[in-house]
Amino acid sequence: MQPGKDHPKRRVGRRHQPVVTGFKVRAATYPDGHWMNRFWPSMARGTMRVIASIPFYRYILRAHPETEELLEHDDPVIFACVHQDIFDCYNGLPRLLQDRPLGAIVSYSRDGSMAAMGLRTIGYEVVRGSSSKGGGEGLMALRGHLASGTSIVMATDGPQAPLGDVKAGVVRLASVSGAPIIPIRSWGKAQYRLVRSWSKLSVSLPFNAVAVCLGKPVYVPPEVTDTRPYQIETAQRIVDLAEWAYAWAGQAPIAPFQVAKS
Repeated sequence: MQPGKDHPKRRVGRRHQPVVTGFKVRAATYPDGHWMNRFWPSMARGTMRVIASIPFYRYILRAHPETEELLEHDDPVIFACVHQDIFDCYNGLPRLLQDRPLGAIVSYSRDGSMAAMGLRTIGYEVVRGSSSKGGGEGLMALRGHLASGTSIVMATDGPQAPLGDVKAGVVRLASVSGAPIIPIRSWGKAQYRLVRSWSKLSVSLPFNAVAVCLGKPVYVPPEVTDTRPYQIETAQRIVDLAEWAYAWAGQAPIAPFQVAKS
């Protein structure tokens, strides 16, 4: 093709249209018509169901007395963790609180699609959204879940560094719903840590005991305007839980991150 000439228009049929998902357009995981599109969703779901049915971990629950009292009732709460602990927190809660319906918010990304599939497999009601795209709509849907009696599990920092910087979304959700925020941390006896990632994600190795620690509730008044004090309070209580988790695992209590004061 000679320089300066336009590229010829390629015929685009239905089979080659991009997939529209919520607030952005992305290419399909495999091109439409690819043979893998017939098999990989059912294969992935089947694999996740098998994995979810195997008792890879022995989960141990430790809760603050005020939180224990809250969990004795059916009123919904908001479990707030950080990205460092999402693997064990999201896996452990459905097994420890089997009579409590749980929901989660997952981003619109490709990785989010796989995460949503996995969370549904272990019993979560999934809402799609994020703090950067679709966050308002996602929080409205979470408010509806809380109103119906479903407790929510949220990774409150991210989707980018700094680790542990609790965002305003969880505070706003607590304010409009009236549900208390329950700080949560998890720690396994043996873990693999992704130290080069911004989240420092920790994944407990299979066939180990994992402690899931629930801290003192954070109550947010209705129609709050300044969310930052409650963000800092939530982050600090998550940090304080490190002493429980690390002491149980037989290691020194080292804070997982520094809490920003402003």
